[in-house]
Amino acid sequence: MDVEIHRTIESVPREEWDRVVEDSPHGSVFHRYRWLAAVERGCERPGRYVVVSVDDTPAGVFAATVDDVPLTPFERLRSPDPGFGGPVVASDEEETLDALLDAAERLCEDGIVAHVFRTLDGETVRYQRRLEERGYRQTVASCRFVVDLVDGWEAVYGRMSGSRRRAIRSGHKNDVHVRDEVPDRSDLRAFHRGYRRVMDRVDGDAYPRSFFEELATMDGRVRLFSLGVDDEPAGSILVLLDDEQSTVHYFFSAVERDHFEYNASELLHEYAMQWGIANGYRYYDFGETSPDFRDGLFRFKERFGGRAVPTLSWERGCAPVRWNAFRLGRHLYQTASRLREERT
Repeated sequence: MDVEIHRTIESVPREEWDRVVEDSPHGSVFHRYRWLAAVERGCERPGRYVVVSVDDTPAGVFAATVDDVPLTPFERLRSPDPGFGGPVVASDEEETLDALLDAAERLCEDGIVAHVFRTLDGETVRYQRRLEERGYRQTVASCRFVVDLVDGWEAVYGRMSGSRRRAIRSGHKNDVHVRDEVPDRSDLRAFHRGYRRVMDRVDGDAYPRSFFEELATMDGRVRLFSLGVDDEPAGSILVLLDDEQSTVHYFFSAVERDHFEYNASELLHEYAMQWGIANGYRYYDFGETSPDFRDGLFRFKERFGGRAVPTLSWERGCAPVRWNAFRLGRHLYQTASRLREERT
């Protein structure tokens, strides 16, 4: 086996990398070269990219970014953010998986305290035992609501809650239309302005405009759905087309508070799901949310009738001294945060 480690996406052979992603049952749009390039260039996150080849044929790939652990002096190796990661294996499964994990271990010798990655495809649980043997610990990082599209729109609509169906019917009482397009850089800059206002409203951390501009290079894998009411803009959403997993991923929203009266979110998701059905996709993924039934976003997505899918995360400490110091600091921080919440 030949193992190559790259410190920038620029030095990675694009066609060879994407061929592994396409040939693996666990590859996704988040593993593709263009998505990783958008994260590295647009978010300015230093990357680490591993390619394992067998007899000169790429058999597995693995991507990660290096970032600071908040409130600590440490760095960690983690899944590209935004997105999902983990090893992607196309052939010689056991040997290739071990070679990828060996490479991740070598990368941790650069003063990195931990390696953590989240997987999109739940079927990667097949690696659970091997990862445990290599020192990884699994947790449920979040969950996603996934709607099955294969039975058509009537079945999808019938599985929604009554309140969600009423919102869609109410929205259609207005003169509404939805425009869909493959956005260019100008479209993505305009979308980012609305997205940024949404993130400010919910006190979230917005991704930079440069990242959205880079998405214009993704070979048609990004689609923009924009709602108009009485010929006036009323919000939009950005989705990713995951041909590898036959999934339309809802990922970013620019539906602002002024658009709520038109039930803009419900109408846009309705259109996006119908678009997915018409174009042969099997699933519509509402994106990550807290795995807590009390959370408002959890309940909003749940009412579209999808099934809750856990997002699995694996973590491994790299250097005993640094790792133990990090774990102690994290425990103290979490304890202090919990006590503050109890007092308030």
